[in-house]
Amino acid sequence: MSRESFRRTLRGKGPVSFKTHPPKKHEGEILHVAKSPVVTMAPTTPIYDAIRIMIKEGFRRIPIANPGTRTLEGIVTAPDVINYLGGGEKFRIIERKFGGNLFKAINEPVKIIMTKKVVSVKTSSKISEAIKLMKEKNIGGLPVVDDENRVRAIITERDVANMFADRISRVKVEELMSRKVVTALPKTTIFEAVKTMTKRGFRRLPITSENKVVGIITAMDILRFFGSGKVFKHLQSRTIIQVLNTPVIEIATKKVVTINPEADIGQAAKMMRKENIGALPVVENGRLIGIITERDFFKKIE
Repeated sequence: MSRESFRRTLRGKGPVSFKTHPPKKHEGEILHVAKSPVVTMAPTTPIYDAIRIMIKEGFRRIPIANPGTRTLEGIVTAPDVINYLGGGEKFRIIERKFGGNLFKAINEPVKIIMTKKVVSVKTSSKISEAIKLMKEKNIGGLPVVDDENRVRAIITERDVANMFADRISRVKVEELMSRKVVTALPKTTIFEAVKTMTKRGFRRLPITSENKVVGIITAMDILRFFGSGKVFKHLQSRTIIQVLNTPVIEIATKKVVTINPEADIGQAAKMMRKENIGALPVVENGRLIGIITERDFFKKIE
């Protein structure tokens, strides 16, 4: 079955449900939605190379696998990297081991920051199982492994949201959006933004001026900043704090796609799919009143 044929079977009315799908004995329906083949990295991959791979591929998370057997050993995400480079508990590794020298820290193997206890699903799993796990564990993606724990694919909340973009509807954005939006100011430094994102578990922060959206900063934006040739060129002579004191507006996305609170969530899902983004600030009369993300769609998926 093709992915498009699989999507067509989902269209209808009411909440989306997978409860009536029969179990599969071998490869399950999850492989019709998950990305395969999947990009993986070895545990010995330097963190700087990991950053460049994530930027090139446009992935927020990459499984870490044994290069010979492809068995799953860990996973590294964009938040893991920015946690390490300036704001979370992993940042202490740089201060303690490298005296704040980012150039040395960025060339360490990715295994020092990867998550070792990986939540994954089997190739025989149903999509409902993956959704349930992402909800329960509050994570945005799951490696898909076979019975030998070899990485076969990866499924993310974006894959799920894209799949349901033509299926979820008849609910207004304001009913699912988060109203208490944590924001940054144009003068907020990257260091401050990273600390906020790490502490609160956010992957993005709208940037506001007088409650009007003037930009949005994401974990991938920060990753691109650290992976840029300009930053890398100066790392040998600058400390990490100098790098992190860059105002966040300098690396943020300025042309922000927004949505009205009265819009249908189906429209929001289609907009995210078209723009390949994970969230939309919700704006009414020019003012920010909320934000809706890919994860919010899970509230309408049973």
